[in-house]
Amino acid sequence: MGLLKTTLTLLAVIAGSYVGVSSTMASGLTRTPRFRPKNSPDSVGLFYKNITFTSRGSESKLSGWIIPPEIDSNSQDTQIKKTPWIVMLQGNNASRSDRKTGMLDIARALVKHKFGVLMFDMRARGDSPSAKASAGYYERLDLQGASDYLVSQGSDRNRIGVLGFSLGGAVALMAGSNPNNFKAVVSDSAFADYSLMLKNSMKGFKRPLTLCFPGMKFMAKTMYGIDISDISPARSIARSDTPVLIIHGEEDVLISADHARRLGRAVGASFEEIDNGKETVWIVPGAGHMEAFRTQPETYVRNVTNFFNTHLNT
Repeated sequence: MGLLKTTLTLLAVIAGSYVGVSSTMASGLTRTPRFRPKNSPDSVGLFYKNITFTSRGSESKLSGWIIPPEIDSNSQDTQIKKTPWIVMLQGNNASRSDRKTGMLDIARALVKHKFGVLMFDMRARGDSPSAKASAGYYERLDLQGASDYLVSQGSDRNRIGVLGFSLGGAVALMAGSNPNNFKAVVSDSAFADYSLMLKNSMKGFKRPLTLCFPGMKFMAKTMYGIDISDISPARSIARSDTPVLIIHGEEDVLISADHARRLGRAVGASFEEIDNGKETVWIVPGAGHMEAFRTQPETYVRNVTNFFNTHLNT
């Protein structure tokens, strides 16, 4: 009887610990450090307006900037109806003015190439109010809300593209896989599948946490409505005809370049095309996470603007 009681107690402790760890891991999906924008577009010589809009299908408020192309930079008229627009989306632990990525410098280059730019902070980040984060699951609706905002101001949805970085790149691929949201997508340093990335990060002393992965998925769905299995850019673009350009640093140690190769294969790129950096996938030698622009700025701008000119000016 004593042995049975001890066994049951031990099992209860193990079960309780499993639920506790799984719940904590699931809760971690909803938390992210908040970094406020430290610079605004006028710091790089750009005219802009502060805007707010809502995430698609909800009342979640999002804060951003709208920047007209250079031809209208001295005018209060943003010429939304006549302009191809690029929505820029930052990474997870960043704001829309992230200097490491070069967000404002890239925006300035796009503006000089006659694109309008909309930059905003995803939920729970930057200046956007404190709705919980969700590792990209609900952030897709934030990005779709940006597209809806531009359309509400008169933009042609067939002339709206998106450029996203890291988590923002993954969100761009998932939201942009529907051509009714965006006409073209550039993804920089994105993961191919969130579950895969999480499992790959559980190495060394974290390896035992893989045992809690099924529990974390269950708790994320039960507690927050987040279906981790559905956070899969590779699966999204595999069933989409939306044109995509995938950029990744060869030396990325946070999200390995293998994710870019998986994404390339998902859209039908051959191994030769991926290795040679043709058309769909550009893996940048010497670049780390979100460092492609800083590593090869001229080539970066040329590749990105050529891609958007091809698909947004038709």
